[in-house]
Amino acid sequence: MVGHIRSHFKPMYNLYLVMKQRDTPTDDEILMASAKKPFDDLLQADYLKIIEAEAAGIKEAFEKQKAKSAVHSVLLYMLNHS
Repeated sequence: MVGHIRSHFKPMYNLYLVMKQRDTPTDDEILMASAKKPFDDLLQADYLKIIEAEAAGIKEAFEKQKAKSAVHSVLLYMLNHS
């Protein structure tokens, strides 16, 4: 079902992604998810920004992990070849 929503209703999927990260959805999110409040372009843009910010944080964490791994590999090489 989530795959279907992701493929055919991208704005609602983005709303789902944000709601999934929270302990409790806001009253507005519940209304939007139940089609009792319009999920207009402005709101969709706001939720997309939230998703992009979370993705940037994840990407930054992976970059830090990659850099730390590279330093560790160099130090290990230096220890083994000194």
